[in-house]
Amino acid sequence: MGASRNESVDGEWSFTETLRHLVFATDAWVGRAIGGDPSPWHPLGLQWDEGEDMPGVPRDRDDRPSLDVVLELRRDRRSTVAALLGDLTDQSLNADTTPVEGPGWPPARSFPVRECLLIVLNEEWCHRQFAERDLDVLESRAARR
Repeated sequence: MGASRNESVDGEWSFTETLRHLVFATDAWVGRAIGGDPSPWHPLGLQWDEGEDMPGVPRDRDDRPSLDVVLELRRDRRSTVAALLGDLTDQSLNADTTPVEGPGWPPARSFPVRECLLIVLNEEWCHRQFAERDLDVLESRAARR
């Protein structure tokens, strides 16, 4: 299965690219929108393909980091989200973020904290389904070889 972690199914992201996108989503919505960091993105994060080039925002789909490196990034981002959730109160959940100026994603405006967290949750849910679907296809291909 090793090489297949970087293999695309029907032009979709590979498993590793999917994990890199989830790093980007957490950096954007938790690090930037909620945390207020104007440039939180790790260079291995991967924004969506249709996204516009933005100064300082990663989009190098050709980079091929090892799965171990990407999994470590994911562990770090999961820890960040867990800490945020651990400190969350009804008041902070229902608050709005302070706009973060400068180029990047999300845009420089205020967002409800609840909305930011729901976006991250939706990204996690949808991309897990995509990844499992594609890994099943790759496993099936490998079994036929």
